[in-house]
Amino acid sequence: MSSNNNNNTAVSMGSPVDTVKKTKQGHSFLGCLCDMRRAVIMLDTLGMIGSIIALVAVILYDKYGSEEDKKALMLENYDLGALIAIYSAVIICHVSAVIGAVTFTICPILITIAMNIAYAVISGLDKNWIGLGIYIFLLYPHVFLCQELAKGTMTRENYRGQERQSCCCV
Repeated sequence: MSSNNNNNTAVSMGSPVDTVKKTKQGHSFLGCLCDMRRAVIMLDTLGMIGSIIALVAVILYDKYGSEEDKKALMLENYDLGALIAIYSAVIICHVSAVIGAVTFTICPILITIAMNIAYAVISGLDKNWIGLGIYIFLLYPHVFLCQELAKGTMTRENYRGQERQSCCCV
């Protein structure tokens, strides 16, 4: 009995030009939009811009607004220094999350998770159900990104070739 060992099947040896694309292992934001890293970067950039606008508005209304404007915005109930401190802390938290996502580091993202949990609790205690829902929604990409970074599902090395996903940007 003769053995015919003519196997012409190409086998990848792991060369740098390997054409096999690995499948995405991490979550996609809302199931299809983008990877969690991009979601955190985009949401926190928007949050940072919104917080800066709110901070500037509070300062301007305090300086130039009429008493009716201040009553409409409920600014008469709060100390200007406290509002500046709160908005500044929120801006720092958003910047922290962006830095954490860009550098693939968990600790800066945990700061923003803590802020979102605090705001969710405050919203719940105030019976602000819309606010509670928004802060729980904002927790979603941050928690999943931290989970992917901790498990090694998303790393600096595999992000470009495997985990990167976007529906609208390059």
